[in-house]
Parts: sequence; structure tokens; C-alpha cells
Amino acid sequence: MSVDLFFHESPNARTTISEIHRVHDLVGATEIFCLFAYATQSGLAAFDLEFGGDFWSNTPSRWLFGIDYGRTQPQAIRHICEKPNTQVRIHDGAWLVEQEGLLPRRDFHPKTSFLLGPDERKLGVVSGSGNFSSNGLKQSVEAGVSIFEDGNDEHESIVASGLISANEYWENATPADIILDDYQNMWSNSFSRLDAIQGCDQEIPGAMNIFWIETGYVTKNRGPSRPGNQIDLPKGMSRYFGLNSPEDQPLNSIIGEITFMTPVGDPVVRNIRLGNNSMEKITLPIPESHGFDLYDGKVLVFRRSEGSFLINALEASDFEATFGDRLSKVMTMGSGRRYGHIQ
Repeated sequence: MSVDLFFHESPNARTTISEIHRVHDLVGATEIFCLFAYATQSGLAAFDLEFGGDFWSNTPSRWLFGIDYGRTQPQAIRHICEKPNTQVRIHDGAWLVEQEGLLPRRDFHPKTSFLLGPDERKLGVVSGSGNFSSNGLKQSVEAGVSIFEDGNDEHESIVASGLISANEYWENATPADIILDDYQNMWSNSFSRLDAIQGCDQEIPGAMNIFWIETGYVTKNRGPSRPGNQIDLPKGMSRYFGLNSPEDQPLNSIIGEITFMTPVGDPVVRNIRLGNNSMEKITLPIPESHGFDLYDGKVLVFRRSEGSFLINALEASDFEATFGDRLSKVMTMGSGRRYGHIQ
């Protein structure tokens, strides 16, 4: 048996997701069973980048998530459910969707992945502080322990005994598809204290000092193994940046130029243009070169600063905790992505 303690010390150090991958390969895993307190689209994007698209076809997987307090993004659950060879359940889900605010009767807080090999004595587990978000899996300062049992240990299996308890939680959980629509409706109304207006591109008032948009899925324009950096914006969002395109702006033409400041690296100048689909398009700074791991599933916050715009990429729960009481009006794109400005 081997036991390793790891910390997210730097972008190139061992991380929760790289440890899951390492133990997966040591075990020769034919099944994976993951339990996480919450899941985000950024976590799924990070997982896909680490394991590649073939993982889902080759490895049956079970996923047990919490939805306490609405921290889990429903689209993350939905996309995992759509993957081949997956089963997804929600801890205490049937009860939670009946509770205002999704307040749990007992918090569900594990971050543990079991890797099971073809030989039942060959097992692995990775457990630590990192949740199923890109921050928790690779970006934030996290710590954890990985255990690999090769089948030659004479003492009782630590991993197998833990798996028994995990399976009990699985058996008592709610299949995700039973409650997912109800949960998505509750989650989408998490800004219910504000006016969520559908399709209000024309109401963007003009230049703002601070504004935001949900990214959702980001096309892998840089190839399947690297995070994408191009997103669509609703038509008219360029006004937030202080740009004023005419109503008859030609498709596939440049609206203007934006200078971005990022946590790491030099300023980056990018064009914003009107795409062929009549949406505005922006190419963001390369994430891994500028202090971000990826943009998928994040909330981008833009802050005006001396002719430039500081950009941050936040998890949805962190965004709402930081800015939720300062949002002016929440508007919604046809895809369901939300955006607006901050007072």
C-alpha cells in the first residue's frame, strides 16, 4: 500500500485532478465512484481536459453530489448525466427540492473519489479539500491524500472499508433525473430578489464601471486538450465597455478594441466584433498564461481601470457571495446565461 499527501503548491504541482488520474492509471480502473459536496461546469471542463473524451466511453462511473444551498450548477449535473456509462445521484435530493433555500438537514461535504480495478483487491482513493470545480480540482490551494492498494497487503483494506460507507450513501440518494428539472428551476431563481428579464439586450444602458456575464460552455477553439478563450456576448454588451456600434453594424466586423488587465502577465489587447450569428464575440486572454485555469462555467467580472478592464473569473457561488447584494438588473440570454452590471 502506498499513501501520499499532496498540496496544490503551484500550477505544475500535483493536484486533486492529477492525483485522481495517477491513481486511476495505477489501479487500471474499470470503474470510478466520486462523491463531491458540489459540482460546477468548470469542474466538468477541468475533468474532461485532464482525462480526455474517451474516458466516458471506456470507464463506467458513479457520481454522488450535494445540492445544499444551491451551490451545485444544474447544468453540470445535466451534462454528466448525458455522458455515456454514468449514473448520477443527489444526496437527500428529494427532500432538498422541497425546502426553501435548499437548506439541508445535514450538510453533505465529502470530496472523495474511489478508483476500482479489475482485481477487487486493487483499489485506490483520493480524498481532500478540493470540490468538483476547476478551483477545487486544480487551481486553488488545496490538500489531500491518495491511497493505492495493489492487492498484496495482508492487513484489512482501508479503501474497501471506506467504500462500504460510501455505497450506503449512494443507496439512500435520489437519482438525479427525478429532481433535476425542479432543482434547475429553483437554482435559476436564485436571484429572485431582482428582476430577471428575458432577452433585454436593448436595455444595456451604456458604459459601466463594473459588469459581469456567465460563460457557460466555452468552445475549445484552441484544440481539444486546451481550454477555450472565445465567448459570445449578447448584442449590445459592447456598450458596457464604452463602445457604441451602429444599428447597421455589418456582420463579422470589428466593433472596437479592449485592453484587459489580468492577475498574471502583461496587459492584453483584444478586439470585440459582431459575429455571423448576430452576437458579439470576444477573445479573452489565454487563461493558463494569465492566472486562470479555464473560463468554462465561471462568471466573468469586468472592472474599469484607467482605460483598461480588470478581469476576474469566479465560481457562481463566490460571485453571488461577493456581489449578490449589489446587482442592478439581471438579464438573461436565450441560452439561459445571465449578465448585468453591478452598482
